[in-house]
Amino acid sequence: MQLSFSQHGRNINSKARAKCGLLFTKLPLQNLPLDIVLELFKVFILPSYSYGLALWSSNCSNSVFQSINATFSKYLKRYLQIPTHSNNAIVHFLTSTTPLSETLKNLAPHTMGSFTFPTEMHGHKVSFLQHENGNRESANVLESIPTEFWLSRNLHSIPARQNLRKSLCRDVLDSDHFLICKTPTFHPTATYSCICKLCNNHAHMFHHRYCNVLNANEDLSGRE
Repeated sequence: MQLSFSQHGRNINSKARAKCGLLFTKLPLQNLPLDIVLELFKVFILPSYSYGLALWSSNCSNSVFQSINATFSKYLKRYLQIPTHSNNAIVHFLTSTTPLSETLKNLAPHTMGSFTFPTEMHGHKVSFLQHENGNRESANVLESIPTEFWLSRNLHSIPARQNLRKSLCRDVLDSDHFLICKTPTFHPTATYSCICKLCNNHAHMFHHRYCNVLNANEDLSGRE
């Protein structure tokens, strides 16, 4: 019978989520640059996963790893101040990160310390230390980004200033689409049925940049 560590994975992920909340409560993360925020996650949160990683990660369900990925992506989204339903692939692209499950899989073989086989074993290795190349996961992140995203402005770096970061990130991800859309029900992204409240045209992704009525009002406000 093969052991399953899925419940163990859920337990440590629950603790990691609590630690993420504690970091945002006790530290001024919203006023720190992205590299420091990522380093804090590495120092305070990642060890919760890395302890005994090579053992438990080899026998965990995919749903556990999806939950682990969600913990990291929500940590990033909270810092970027964007909705939790925002596209994960775009978030990883903007922050130059990868899903946490991939980081753990790459880290697992290096957590065994001095555990080695004698030379007589002719290079045999423990099966649960084998892992796939991370290049495929990086490719999946790019493939999951909607084509329309590449129409957004080019964000070279994430601002450390909280208000500026929120404004830019919400613009890049079109997070305020609901403000101009007539559709009353929740929808995470623009659809073919979306109609603009102002101009009555199709409210496609980034429509606020091309809406004649909205831009005319902004021009008037600027002149005043």
